[in-house]
Amino acid sequence: MTDPAIDTNEKPAKRVHKPAEQRQQEIIAAAVRAFADRGYQVTDMQTIAEFAGVGKGTLYRHFPNKEELFKSALTHQLDILRERMMLARDSYSNPLCRLYAMMHAYLEYFDTHPDTVELFIQERAEFGREITPLYFQRMHENKSDWLFVFEDIKNSYPVREFLSAEEMSSLCGELLHGAVYLSMASVPKRTSLARLEQVFSFYLHGIMHVQNPLSFVEQFNDCLTHSITQQTQELENN
Repeated sequence: MTDPAIDTNEKPAKRVHKPAEQRQQEIIAAAVRAFADRGYQVTDMQTIAEFAGVGKGTLYRHFPNKEELFKSALTHQLDILRERMMLARDSYSNPLCRLYAMMHAYLEYFDTHPDTVELFIQERAEFGREITPLYFQRMHENKSDWLFVFEDIKNSYPVREFLSAEEMSSLCGELLHGAVYLSMASVPKRTSLARLEQVFSFYLHGIMHVQNPLSFVEQFNDCLTHSITQQTQELENN
């Protein structure tokens, strides 16, 4: 006898067909989680397919191998960072406020996306010193996004004459990059963003030949107190 509670005519659930771009983005997001959680060596394509909720064949239609998927995942994370920094840059017209906002966006990004640092570490460990890390490749490729901010600072404030705008940009990037790694290793734990005021002050004292370079920024109270956290949250929701 057939159990009346069971519908024998019930059809199997249909596979949801999604646009290729949406499916690809879901796979990349799953890959970021899988690589960050398990490491490059342990994570295989089957694991990523399971994280993404797709078949292995679907995964291979979008990405031919694990290395290409890893690079795409890291590139995606760096695209988010760039987007956040450009949003911050365009929030102000004053060059020092722009710099402060960009620093804020950078440090906050790594606090909210710790998986990205894990991918940095794995890239270095797996692909060695013979390649330039994607982070530095992308920063070099996109330097025009930020260079004019440093040129504006050099033209508007008493910057040390021997420093070029490109050197100012490089020094700033190295300080921020180091602050992120230092925060990861600090005991007790301290967020990267908690170092913002210290890094910003240290940087201005380094590039300017005046006793108190922060006096140039104090007149822009909104610059020092404004957080772009709300803006980045809105960006994530769109």
